[in-house]
Amino acid sequence: MSVEEFKTNTARKLEAVRCPDHRQPPRLKFNGTTLRDVTIQMSGCCSKLLILANKAIANKAIADRQ
Repeated sequence: MSVEEFKTNTARKLEAVRCPDHRQPPRLKFNGTTLRDVTIQMSGCCSKLLILANKAIANKAIADRQ
């Protein structure tokens, strides 16, 4: 998997995630050029959104391994 594929896959996992109060999506910022050094910064309108986004990533990651 390339860094670009990783970025795309991560963004796809969050496509349906929206804050229930503000209707905003999470924002992602990727840094790094290889899978070994890539980092993700996620921000959002409130902590509720960030909790939902982290849960979505965790749940999808488990499903992806199966």
